[in-house]
Amino acid sequence: MRAYKIGKRILAVLLACLLPAMLCGCGNEYANYEEALDLFGDGNYADAAEAFGKLGDYLQAETYAAYAQGLTYYEQGNYVAAEPYFEQTQDFMYGEERYRVCHAYALEQEEQFAEAASWYDALGDFEDASQRAAYCRARAAVEDEDYETAIINYNDAGDYSDAASRLDALNFEIYDHAMTLMDEKSYEQAFTLFMLLGTNYDADEQARVCKNYFQDESYSQAETLMDAGDLQGAYDIFSALSGYRDAEARAEDLAGQLGIDTAVED
Repeated sequence: MRAYKIGKRILAVLLACLLPAMLCGCGNEYANYEEALDLFGDGNYADAAEAFGKLGDYLQAETYAAYAQGLTYYEQGNYVAAEPYFEQTQDFMYGEERYRVCHAYALEQEEQFAEAASWYDALGDFEDASQRAAYCRARAAVEDEDYETAIINYNDAGDYSDAASRLDALNFEIYDHAMTLMDEKSYEQAFTLFMLLGTNYDADEQARVCKNYFQDESYSQAETLMDAGDLQGAYDIFSALSGYRDAEARAEDLAGQLGIDTAVED
């Protein structure tokens, strides 16, 4: 019995000594956690990631550590390095959105522009996602030689990446190609390209010249068809040239010969 009482006394003494140390340890952990939160709140993400990393699984320290490390790379523009950190924190803060940005960027770097644009589009108005999406659509359109879509989207991309310089280069490429088509007397194709350029260079003037040329050609073609007895073919062309020379009057005359009621057509 005496030994039992002595044992109880020793245990009580040990607890009395250990309890303050345990409480002190918890207090230090909480203080360190608060300090890490302050670093995170101040935008010192690299230091915050390190501070949270020392806290193990205390509260959400591991999640904060991963997210803060992701933000460190994200703010440096190193989206490839940031991606795995946001992938594991998609349910935390803006983890899902930032993961999507990083993944889309990785696709963009791999020149998978159409797929990258889809990932950016899913982000709506998050940060500059719409500009990024437009840039990728423009790059994909250039590959498909869809110049109209490319020009529109490079303009929408604004100052993202090298959109402005690529737009300038594309405008010059289109102009140069249109001039080549003019030299080859492919006036209608050249006209279409010049129209895409608006007032860049002297594209509007060149478009007017091309239009005159291909309207002249069309007018001559219609006359040739008339001489060959193809009144319907001539009528179709003169109708399309309404407003040019006397094309409208000649179309009306052919309509009478063909029995076409132009009032019903209108």
